[in-house]
Amino acid sequence: MPSAGAGAKKQRQFDPKAFLTFVNGGRKIIAFRKKQTIFAQGDSSDAVFYIQEGKVKLSVVAKSGKEATIAILNAGDFFGQG
Repeated sequence: MPSAGAGAKKQRQFDPKAFLTFVNGGRKIIAFRKKQTIFAQGDSSDAVFYIQEGKVKLSVVAKSGKEATIAILNAGDFFGQG
């Protein structure tokens, strides 16, 4: 009797650096200043961002003006897809 894994395809791990190196067009490398807004709540989404270095704070602002941080992202993370 064959083992449970017999015939199963070996799953490759996604390598974002390799993907970004070989993807054809549609990519830009942009440096943002500390505390610079990348996009604002309610903006239409037309990009997915990959953090090469540094950190990004994701926050939301209530109608009352109160801001809440929902995530701190680090190098190697993607954002903007949600």
